[in-house]
Amino acid sequence: MAQHIVTQKLKQLTVKDIIKYSNMYQIDISHQEAEDIIKELKSNKLNPLDSNERLMMLKKLAAITSRDTANKVNRILNQIAKEYGVSHLLK
Repeated sequence: MAQHIVTQKLKQLTVKDIIKYSNMYQIDISHQEAEDIIKELKSNKLNPLDSNERLMMLKKLAAITSRDTANKVNRILNQIAKEYGVSHLLK
């Protein structure tokens, strides 16, 4: 159930949301990087709560953007999970 909710929430994010979270967590993400992130999240079928699948998702994102951008996304995901008290779900 949690996987479905998290996956749906990620697919509903906008460029504006990514920029807002990056500013909130002091992680520098450009508008272009945010667009690339959103494009990947919307087409992604992997479970972000599973560490292996999240790693595959981040590797794919790194291939189409950069390793630095993928690391930024991972940091944002971890910060959001921590903020909402669900970091234990990130296996």
